[in-house]
Amino acid sequence: MEVRNLVTFLKVTELKSFSRAAEALDYSQSAVTVQIQQLERELGVQLFDRIGKTVSITQYGKDFVSYARDVVSAIARASAFASSDSELSGTVRVGTLNSLLTASFSNIVPLYHERFPHVQISLHAGNIASITEMLVKNELDIIYTLDEQIFDTQFVKVFEAQEDVVIVTNTENPLSARDDVHLADLVSHPFILMNHGNPYRDQFDRELARQDLSVEPFLELESDTLALKLIRENPEYLSVLPRYTAKMSIHKGNLAIIPVADCQMSQWRQVLYHRNKVITPQIQGMLDVILEVAKKPF
Repeated sequence: MEVRNLVTFLKVTELKSFSRAAEALDYSQSAVTVQIQQLERELGVQLFDRIGKTVSITQYGKDFVSYARDVVSAIARASAFASSDSELSGTVRVGTLNSLLTASFSNIVPLYHERFPHVQISLHAGNIASITEMLVKNELDIIYTLDEQIFDTQFVKVFEAQEDVVIVTNTENPLSARDDVHLADLVSHPFILMNHGNPYRDQFDRELARQDLSVEPFLELESDTLALKLIRENPEYLSVLPRYTAKMSIHKGNLAIIPVADCQMSQWRQVLYHRNKVITPQIQGMLDVILEVAKKPF
């Protein structure tokens, strides 16, 4: 059984197309067809149904994916056996949210670079929908995100931790000193919120709707960092952010969490990769570093 046939099988499974797999692997389509046929003859089962121009994986194919991935990953690790981490090269592609980019990757990147100095890190910050789509399309190797708990069989989740989402304001705002605040008390105040599609913005909107309330933010943006800066400079502003994003400003005495009695929110930090992904030593190294940093309290 040739390894290249396993690689081709995994690529066809990922892209759901012989022609797209051929393009991705720089093969002719006929070469891909031959390799899959060779694999099917060796296994004695049909891995794909070919009806017209449509290719769909059979149950035998679905069952074989994990075996093929394990073999290819093991061979990739074996190929790197004689090389130290410092000699490995290539690229690792990671997707994350802006809030985690600021909070975590300032620690992750130097640590990874120290261990794998010749591996290039391609870091993409986007919203949860975009980075998840990129993971499915194999445009990213790993995503580190903050969202509702993700339960999807096409992903492998290697880490999760619950994080509080809080409403913050400047310490000079009288709301910061009150201990009897309700969500209805806040809706008339000037809010800075993340754009729609941001997980904690969407959760806040759902909580407002549950209480038959609404907030019209005067500013919507992508950057937690800018939101924090504006609140530090303008005592009347409010925002909804993960606690870890605001933690440093809270410690410095610039920001305060408003203790809203009827609005308790949380999200989950999660590290995921695609179930069909071949885990190279470079990718495994990044997973190890992310987990090492993620498990430490902010």
